[in-house]
Amino acid sequence: MKLFYSPFHGFIHKSLVVIEEKGLTDQVTLVPTFPFRNPQGDDCRDLYPLTELNPLGKVPTLALADGTALYGSQVVVEYLDSLADQTRLFPSDPAKRWDALRRLALGDTLFELGVQMSIEGRIPPGEPRPGLYAWLQPKIQAAFDVLEQDVGQGRGFDIGDVGFLQGISYTGGSYTLREEDPAYPTFDWRKGRPQLVAWYETMIERPSVQKYLNKPFEGDMSPEFFRQQLAEVLAARP
Repeated sequence: MKLFYSPFHGFIHKSLVVIEEKGLTDQVTLVPTFPFRNPQGDDCRDLYPLTELNPLGKVPTLALADGTALYGSQVVVEYLDSLADQTRLFPSDPAKRWDALRRLALGDTLFELGVQMSIEGRIPPGEPRPGLYAWLQPKIQAAFDVLEQDVGQGRGFDIGDVGFLQGISYTGGSYTLREEDPAYPTFDWRKGRPQLVAWYETMIERPSVQKYLNKPFEGDMSPEFFRQQLAEVLAARP
């Protein structure tokens, strides 16, 4: 299998955590992918043409041995979880499963809101839309308030927790350019949320998180390597 993903490890990637938790490291080739970045300043979609596998051109995208491409992070992580029975991250018990999926959706949406604010923060000075921050930030604060309640339930580690880790690490980190938020410039998710802080600091010590978090990618990130891996996927198709 090949995982096409963004090799930025300043936040926690759900797919990487699941690969480690399920013991699939030796079965997955990591393929660094940059759908929107080009050091030369040109349109990098020509350098990393992920749309040949995923029409949306988004990561993560998981390519299987037969050339099948799975995309959408929830689809990718559930497929990975299905490959080994031990330590199922998607619970089989219906009540536990729906609760895990609810928390996964909350973490994923928190992450998506953070991405929107991050993109907005990279607009040249004077151009960002304050109204967008004012619209998104209350949702982010409400999400963190629910997280504070949820992490005190005493459950085992599951896919909902993986989603929380990604959402918190991205939205609470430098990727959101929080200092440029004109609506809530002093927002700090840690204030008033002691249970969430304690939970997060414990969870980021898991080996599946520590393997990649804040560690630079060690491998080939060139367009040539990407195209080689892409060619292998396309060649495997019937």
